[in-house]
Amino acid sequence: MAGATKEAVIEDANEAALRRFEEGLARSISQYKAGQVKSFKTKEEFLDHLKNLE
Repeated sequence: MAGATKEAVIEDANEAALRRFEEGLARSISQYKAGQVKSFKTKEEFLDHLKNLE
């Protein structure tokens, strides 16, 4: 029975991770549609933005 319990825990953890991912994706799409997302034309522009976040 211990193997079945471990399998159930792994499935629960996977389902929880998937649920968090789906929630984050939905939140990101909503923010994008609301114009709250900053985009960058180049990798350098993005890296400069990250360096200046502080």
